[in-house]
Amino acid sequence: MSYAICRMEKMKGHALKGIQFHNQRERESRTNPHIDPMKSHENYDLVNSKKIDYNKRIKEIIERQKVGTRKTRKDAVLVNEFMITSDKDFFDRLEPKEQKRYFEEAHQWFAERYGEQNMAYATVHMDEKTPHMHLGVVPMRDGRLQGKNVFNRQELRSLQEDFPKHMRDLGFDLQRGEKGSDREHLTTQDLKAKTLKEKVATLEKEIGDKEHSLAEKREHLTDLKQSLDHVKKVDQVAFKEGGLFGHKTAKLELSEFEGIKTQAKLSESLRGENRALRRDLEETKEENTRLKDDNQHLGQENKALAHENRFLKKTLSQLKEVYKDRVKDFSRTVGICKAFVLSKLEGRLPEKCFADEQEKEGARDFLQAKKEKQQEKAIHRDRDQGMER
Repeated sequence: MSYAICRMEKMKGHALKGIQFHNQRERESRTNPHIDPMKSHENYDLVNSKKIDYNKRIKEIIERQKVGTRKTRKDAVLVNEFMITSDKDFFDRLEPKEQKRYFEEAHQWFAERYGEQNMAYATVHMDEKTPHMHLGVVPMRDGRLQGKNVFNRQELRSLQEDFPKHMRDLGFDLQRGEKGSDREHLTTQDLKAKTLKEKVATLEKEIGDKEHSLAEKREHLTDLKQSLDHVKKVDQVAFKEGGLFGHKTAKLELSEFEGIKTQAKLSESLRGENRALRRDLEETKEENTRLKDDNQHLGQENKALAHENRFLKKTLSQLKEVYKDRVKDFSRTVGICKAFVLSKLEGRLPEKCFADEQEKEGARDFLQAKKEKQQEKAIHRDRDQGMER
């Protein structure tokens, strides 16, 4: 039985444009060799009738429901993207209408659970080896963006139980993934690599079984040849001329004659079985060759995925370094601004540095509050020292 696969990834603002390019096939992918551009026209979106701007669409969903005036944090998770799929054998067993119904029912279930208004996109890819859907859910609840509360650990565990059960109830032959398995937490590339490794292992086992079967058939052929050699000994039976008109006849004991008859019948049967076994042997050889070719192809795909994974990790590392420098620059700028403001407040700068009286008055209030806070800390410190004595 096939597994229901439902994986989630958290997407922040900086990732939306790249996800948009991938999901809507806006640029040619250089890292995913599994995309067949000739089939990309078969892709569809269950939420949007045409291509959209992910940033604009998601911000519209947030602003439409948001209460209060507080701005969304720049590092907030804006959308939780689920990849809904199963294995290739599952989809091969379904008619095209049933494949589409699978994704439609999955989308409807998520819409009812997390709100139709929070569905940003539901893009189905039919141009890769296994059909799958990228479903974007904006984690809005009670007028606030709160991904940690909407998709906490308990909810994700419940989802892994409820989703396969719901799809089974609709007639799809699926089961839940293994409990405690790391399959639920793998990235897309790791999942593909893991699936390929499992398929390679399966093919290697099939090749081993075929080779074992081939060895058995060869052994059986050897036995048949020995049996045929035994039948050929009939030609060695001595004969002599005899009878009324001098015909050439063979004089045999009755038991020998019956044995020859049995061997003759067996010979015909063995020849037929021999021909059948030879055909099976040729078919097994062809199947073995095909399996080895598939295994080699999967090995190449596995290498491609590993290369892609290394490239993505390297890119991520470079991005971290870039943002790390930017954070340092920002912190340095804040420090300079803070030093400048404090200098103004403490009177180390001329009053002309203040824009107006209001700014000057605000500076005085801030400085007074700062002094009071320092005095309060000093009082507490003296009190604590007195208690220690």
